[in-house]
Amino acid sequence: MKALLKAIIVIIIIIGGVLIIVVGKKPFPEPECIVCGPNLVRILGIAEIILGLGALVIQGNLIEKQRNL
Repeated sequence: MKALLKAIIVIIIIIGGVLIIVVGKKPFPEPECIVCGPNLVRILGIAEIILGLGALVIQGNLIEKQRNL
């Protein structure tokens, strides 16, 4: 049951990252720096998706190890 709950939390994090990217595409005035405005929002969304997928892979590996023990 704990593993299922953790998987659901990670999936919610990944969905949140996708929503950040989609919502971040609103028409903002384009700033010149990389870490300003929509660029920052897009980078944070991509980072959230990557970290969520990494957490899902690590969790899967841990569950597989627990089954083998």
